[in-house]
Amino acid sequence: MKNKPKVIGDTLQSLLQQMGIEQKINQYQVLDLWPELVGEKIADIAHADRVRDKILYVKVKSMTWRTELLFQKPHILKKIENRFGKNIITDIRFF
Repeated sequence: MKNKPKVIGDTLQSLLQQMGIEQKINQYQVLDLWPELVGEKIADIAHADRVRDKILYVKVKSMTWRTELLFQKPHILKKIENRFGKNIITDIRFF
């Protein structure tokens, strides 16, 4: 019986999952894709700063915008989940 060749992308993805690295890569992609996820208007006033323990920390220009973004948090989390899957980011802290 011959072994079927595997696509290298599938093999790498499997390896990253086994090593527990895939989740970290996705978390960093959230940082990179923040403007695409939230739109340019929000990206102009709020910058995705870091991820720690599945919590996304976002630096906001003013307390007024922070309050507005707190109302939008469930919507933003849903966008992240739709793009990257569950449990990549479990909360957002605006500061």
